[in-house]
Amino acid sequence: MEQLGHFLATVKETVNPVTQPVGVTMVRDLALIAGKKIRVKGQRLAVCQQIAYSRMYGWSTWADKQTAHCVLGAGCVGLITPPQRVLDGSVNNGIYQQDQAAAAAMQQAMPRLAPDVQGLLTYPLARPVEGIIPDLVVVYVNSAQAMRFVQAFLFHQGGEFTMKSSGDAGVCSRAVAQVALTGEPTVEIPCLGDRRFGMTQDHELCIGIPFSWLERTAEGLAATHKAGIRYPVPFQIPSGCDLPPDYITAEGDC
Repeated sequence: MEQLGHFLATVKETVNPVTQPVGVTMVRDLALIAGKKIRVKGQRLAVCQQIAYSRMYGWSTWADKQTAHCVLGAGCVGLITPPQRVLDGSVNNGIYQQDQAAAAAMQQAMPRLAPDVQGLLTYPLARPVEGIIPDLVVVYVNSAQAMRFVQAFLFHQGGEFTMKSSGDAGVCSRAVAQVALTGEPTVEIPCLGDRRFGMTQDHELCIGIPFSWLERTAEGLAATHKAGIRYPVPFQIPSGCDLPPDYITAEGDC
């Protein structure tokens, strides 16, 4: 699809993330994937692990309610109805929060899709599963690259970019569920599970972009790049830097 190609080319030129942008499709009709070739399926995987396979290895992945391994992620992306131990905060009581009330408050604020998703499909955006259009795109970046995306998001409309985080269920709740619910892009801090089981590095943030925003994001990246806002940010390298005397070229050096 021309739109995906333009987005990928622009991201490569202006931001150049280390790992691949990932397409994410919430499949509600299994007929959509009938006969499709999917590299990783039938394994018990968390959402963050699916995205890791796609962004790092370039593999497509599939998980449904039988194979979704993380109850938080499965509940966020609509594969299952979150069980009571999640909704009442029991899973994070005394770990992320000091008491049951605080734990429940965090869970109640977490974005979640309705439990009508038959399966979550992820794939490298450069090589989507045949005939599949992504609902959204997830890109892992460093903080300077995240800055460039925020600048792109605000290029047409100005204002400010608001980021929300719970410190848990990062990519599944914010970069997937929140983006799907609001139709707006997000920047999120990857959670502990993403770092431990999805190989996410300390410097990485995740960006979630709805499909409808891909073209305007590419336009914002290209326009701000053309205006001189570049990544990597060029340092001001001094002329005549302060070297020890014997290291400085002299008149007799030739």
